[in-house]
Amino acid sequence: MKLAARYNERSFAIDLIGHLKIAISKVNRPVKDAGGEHTVSGEGGSLFPDVLLFGDRSNAVIMQGWELKMPDTSIDDVDFRENAEMKARILGLDSYLLWNVTIARLYRLDPTSDRFTIYREWNDLSDITTRKMVVPNKARWEALAEKILVELNDLLSDGYIQGRPFIESYRTGGITNLLLTNAPELEASLKKASISDTDFDAEMEQWWISHGAEYFKGTREAVLAQAILSNWIAKFMFANILREQDDRARAIETVEDETTPDEALEIFKRLSEEINFWTIFSDFIGLEKVTPQAWDHLLQFNGLLRDLRVGSVDQAQLSDILETTVEVTTRKLRGQYPTPLGLARLLARLAAKDISQDRVIDPCCGSGTIARANAELKLVTGELPAATVSAQVYASDQDPQAVQIATFAMTNPAMMHSPIRVFRRDAFTLTPETEVDFTDPSDGTVITEHLGEFDALTTNLPFIAQAGRKQYGNALARVKEAMGEDGKTFTGRSDVAAYLPLSLAQIIRPGGRMAMIITNSWLGTDWGDAFYRELSKRFELKTVITSGSGRWFGNSEVVTNILIAERIEDPDQQRGPIKFVTLKRRIEDLQSVEDARDIARQIVAARPLDDVMTLRTVMPDALERFRSLGLSGSAQFVDCDWALDLPLIPLAKVAFIRRGERRGMNEFFYPRKPELIEDEYLVPLAKNMTELRRLSGQAQGVAFSCAETTRDLKRMGHIGALDWINAFATPAVIKKLSRAGKHWYQMDTDDLSSLVASVGYGERIFVGRLDPPSFCDQRLVPIKPAPDIDDKLLHALLNSTISMFLIEGLGFGRGLGVLDLNKDRMESSLHVLDPTVLDDAAADRILAAFQPLLQRDIMKVADELEASDRQAFDDVVLKEFGIETPRERIYDALRALFEIRMAAIR
Repeated sequence: MKLAARYNERSFAIDLIGHLKIAISKVNRPVKDAGGEHTVSGEGGSLFPDVLLFGDRSNAVIMQGWELKMPDTSIDDVDFRENAEMKARILGLDSYLLWNVTIARLYRLDPTSDRFTIYREWNDLSDITTRKMVVPNKARWEALAEKILVELNDLLSDGYIQGRPFIESYRTGGITNLLLTNAPELEASLKKASISDTDFDAEMEQWWISHGAEYFKGTREAVLAQAILSNWIAKFMFANILREQDDRARAIETVEDETTPDEALEIFKRLSEEINFWTIFSDFIGLEKVTPQAWDHLLQFNGLLRDLRVGSVDQAQLSDILETTVEVTTRKLRGQYPTPLGLARLLARLAAKDISQDRVIDPCCGSGTIARANAELKLVTGELPAATVSAQVYASDQDPQAVQIATFAMTNPAMMHSPIRVFRRDAFTLTPETEVDFTDPSDGTVITEHLGEFDALTTNLPFIAQAGRKQYGNALARVKEAMGEDGKTFTGRSDVAAYLPLSLAQIIRPGGRMAMIITNSWLGTDWGDAFYRELSKRFELKTVITSGSGRWFGNSEVVTNILIAERIEDPDQQRGPIKFVTLKRRIEDLQSVEDARDIARQIVAARPLDDVMTLRTVMPDALERFRSLGLSGSAQFVDCDWALDLPLIPLAKVAFIRRGERRGMNEFFYPRKPELIEDEYLVPLAKNMTELRRLSGQAQGVAFSCAETTRDLKRMGHIGALDWINAFATPAVIKKLSRAGKHWYQMDTDDLSSLVASVGYGERIFVGRLDPPSFCDQRLVPIKPAPDIDDKLLHALLNSTISMFLIEGLGFGRGLGVLDLNKDRMESSLHVLDPTVLDDAAADRILAAFQPLLQRDIMKVADELEASDRQAFDDVVLKEFGIETPRERIYDALRALFEIRMAAIR
């Protein structure tokens, strides 16, 4: 009687699973095994079904889950059913069984309505109505279990219900999401720990400073909580995979319900010492802080993996599990998607010279996709033994979470018994003398190596926002110091990515290749020019690749290029042509190693197929001539040689170029109700180019500025301006807006502008004329013609198609299709057809041809080039300047360059 009183759902599940195992072993039907005793409920509640029926072991198929209760819970209990349905959906199953001993009920998913409905019911034990009656009737419910099993096997054989491979449900992220629901509770626990343990708080802050920028948005504790849970998930997953590959990994079986996090970490430490994979099993900040509920859920996850024997699946499934772990963890935790595999394969192929011999490294490996592609190239194309590949392919990252994920990516089933050369280092610290340790998984011996020089370096350079530069301050300073005087050209606006290739040059042997993915901002910035000069002292730039068919990283607004460069010893050595390639195929279309190979061959041989890419070559000396015109970047992807013969002059020689005003408090300087302020303190305001429908127009806003003292305003009775100033005159505002020699409420409106350009062109490219001259916001670049220059003539020339091309070629495209420019870039590099070479008659003919354009709305680039008045105007410009380049050649160049920028939004 005492036994019956203590008998509960857990006891029922364990006994039922044991009996089902015996029954299953006697037949050869779709259900091959039963489990779930390792996932039964603890402190955190039941995460997975109480009983799991398994199918084909080679695919880790889950056939069905059973949810169990005692008779005192009604079979119609809503929580009972909803809990079972939630678990079925997480596992991607199309059926589940409810059983409270009294009644068993099978639910099946209706694919049309996506609802689970009752499909079959067994009420053979309807007389068992209390908990005390369960044990005495054990033989009866065991018999019913066998009956249910027979009928389920029939349904599975006939296809009425189906199982699902674990990898399919794992790939959706549902299981990971379920485990990560513990993150808020863990976040709160970490916040408490930061108060009660200041040493831990300091450790957490240092981690956040070093790695926070690499994770998805969130607070320090919120991000770390998800990182901790993801780290545990990866540890349990990999240990269970290894369990089926290496008897030493069977230590994971000792992790039971009573195991503590500290005890589990000790087990993982021993695994790391004995069979490598330190980057997966090593400690990570805060792992021991996991909450009891989260730990219970993780133990249940481990139990599920144990029951599934996830490591016994075939090699294709095993590869899929490893890849999915990388994809799900990277997406959920880091707010990123890995480098597309097709792009990584192309990068690996372009970097390779001798596939069978090259030593290759990715020093910023992130999720490890590029390192995986390097290994795959050698395994598949080179047909090299796994031991050889593991000795040639290296990867590193400074973030411990990244190296854990990268190890998953690198662990091809064929390489599981070879040392995986993934290690944790800051890329800025790597030298040929750097020592790294690896463990040989076959015998546990430690291998210590000097990094040495590599034949190839492939990487996706990290994009670090300005806010994240601080942590790299010392490293950047060291790189600049090594440059000597040339280091002064690298300003605070330079991307961190610009410094890394210069630092990493020392680990690439002469003649070795560097293939890197870098933000395209280097194409249209002053720091990009400096980067190219510094890169050229260490490398010969061979190829620049951009996309003409969508962004490579669709989840990011950053547009990227591939650069291929070869290490040189003599900075003065003769250089060959540089290839500028525009890929017309979407990166998603590179589905195989062979696809990447074919594209790489076209690039290397400079024999492009028209439907795959465009390829243009330019010699370095010609590139320098283009640089003097501001056209050494984006313009090089299209036919632009004709621009070298144009009669151009720097715009800064015929006009003053200023930065639009930025005072930092628009709500004050741009009043919404200007009618309350006296007119003499209001000036016309142009905020952005969208206000201009035509090439000449009136500013649509007003700005406030007052040069009078508040005492004089009061004396003159100008109460509107005085009240406006007083409404904002708090100490904080006065401090924020104060400037030497001016009132805090005063703007520089004395020098109003008539001509304006934009720092962010969209589908229209033009220079507007403001009539009357107006104050310009920071999103505009005011242009004031020099005293001896006719502003109307300059306006016309700045709107010729030649100028449209020069503007487009000066900047670089952002992810939303916007052309990124700035005042400094325009001032230093923008050119215009030289108005001083024209006589009065020629100028008049150009102005006359320009008149029709002033009388209509500005069109999008493609439409503008089809307009007859535009074509007539450009014909006059070409004739008056004696330019022999056919108009259509110029138009084709602008169309192509504009299309490359717009491709980023497709």
